Amino acid sequence: MLVYLAACGMGLGHAGRMLAVARRLAASGVEVVFSSYDRAADMIERSGYPCLRTRPVSYEVDEWGDVDVKRTVAKGPANLYRFARQVGDELYFIGVLEPNAVVADSRLSTLIAAKVWGVPALLVLSQLKVIVPVKQPTSRKLEAKGWAEEGLYRLLGRLWALADEILVPDFPPPYTVAKANLLEAEPPPKVRFVGPALQAWPDELPPREEAREELGVDGRLVVASFTGVGGEGRALMEEFLRALAECELPEDATVIVSRGVPSGSTQPERVGRGVYVCDWLPRRHLYVRAADALVTHGGHTSVMEAMVFGVPAVHFVRKTHTERLGNALSAEALGVARACLAEDGAGSLCSALAWALSDEAWSAAQKLSRELQRFRGDAAIAAAALARARYA
Repeated sequence: MLVYLAACGMGLGHAGRMLAVARRLAASGVEVVFSSYDRAADMIERSGYPCLRTRPVSYEVDEWGDVDVKRTVAKGPANLYRFARQVGDELYFIGVLEPNAVVADSRLSTLIAAKVWGVPALLVLSQLKVIVPVKQPTSRKLEAKGWAEEGLYRLLGRLWALADEILVPDFPPPYTVAKANLLEAEPPPKVRFVGPALQAWPDELPPREEAREELGVDGRLVVASFTGVGGEGRALMEEFLRALAECELPEDATVIVSRGVPSGSTQPERVGRGVYVCDWLPRRHLYVRAADALVTHGGHTSVMEAMVFGVPAVHFVRKTHTERLGNALSAEALGVARACLAEDGAGSLCSALAWALSDEAWSAAQKLSRELQRFRGDAAIAAAALARARYA
């Protein structure tokens, strides 16, 4: 039995979710093959799975890591051409491999190809509604934004509905993280909330004290990671490090920062007192288990991972990344994180980190974690794929 897993290559969260599903499927004796592009494909291959590479499709960012709407629209024809080529790639791969089922994580091209070949297809989707960022709002821009969002929602909703089932890797209400993207519009049919798809869960790892001992952690540990499209992850990380340099951290604090480059070095480089940076953090989930606080770029999976592991988090986000900002604000409303705008400077970050390292924050995060660990999306998605594959 073969299941075809297609991950969107914009960022690493989509690939991480599909790797979590692959682990469950492999445990059931199912063969898997991946399709993706850019750094997501690097991450999949580094994890030991074969990955077929397709043409990349992406949005544009500027030198500060902000979403550049004008450049994205200007490059629309080129992206449409690459998308058409991507559909062609997926038609070829699926036609040759003849999988029993397809799981597409935010990949419309794969969904179309699966339907052409008549293969059962599941869609994993964390964003039913796209929120268009507006840097300098005016009444005319806001009106255009409303029309664009409504049009995209109606168009994409019809296309996403090609799937046999839409599985949302988020907590059901009232714990939903991507509220603005999932709950503010009427969902299309066949939608089911299944919980996050994580590559490791707390009860699958050693107890926290054992993890700290194994990693040689002595004192408080802050783990930060930044990924994204093009240079956005690098730009955000550099902004974080500049702001961090102005913070008075506890004497025993160590901050480990990952650039999120799967093909890069795992050797950490010291860049300040107690601050280390590496391209890729091996055994990352063990570090999350051992951490006293996490810093993320507000990615959907990263926000939920912090919540599941019960680690207070600071989500360092630029305001044009509307989905990530919404994720961060949702976690903050639940009392387990702080949303920190990169544009607000060092003061905001320092205050958020001080809160994250407090006993109050730790207690709140641990309490919510116990409630959320029952929503295991990776297991639910794997089970749904198996059910479709068996009846194909």
